[in-house]
Amino acid sequence: MFIIYDKLEKIGHRIQKARKQKNLTQIQFAELLNISTSHLSDIETGRTNFGIDILMNITELLQVSADYILRTDIPEVAAIHSREIDAILKDCSASETEMLIKMLSDVKKTIKKI
Repeated sequence: MFIIYDKLEKIGHRIQKARKQKNLTQIQFAELLNISTSHLSDIETGRTNFGIDILMNITELLQVSADYILRTDIPEVAAIHSREIDAILKDCSASETEMLIKMLSDVKKTIKKI
């Protein structure tokens, strides 16, 4: 049960992030989705599951891919992750890049211990 909640929470966080990038409030976005604000809040916090119809509306309204929202473990998602990392490192100096790589490595080691 925890695994499902954890995945829903991560999906909800990505929806929330994309909504905020579009400068939409929960109220505005819920109205566009034709759902209640409390239902949207439950989706964004991972407290509830939602149907494919809502997922399709979310991706269309926010102009994001379902891959971005779901982040399943497939090669296309790995490519998305690589592009995100490249974008972060794009304008870094050599020393900044080295620091970020070291930090990422340390975080990975910590995660592996959990």
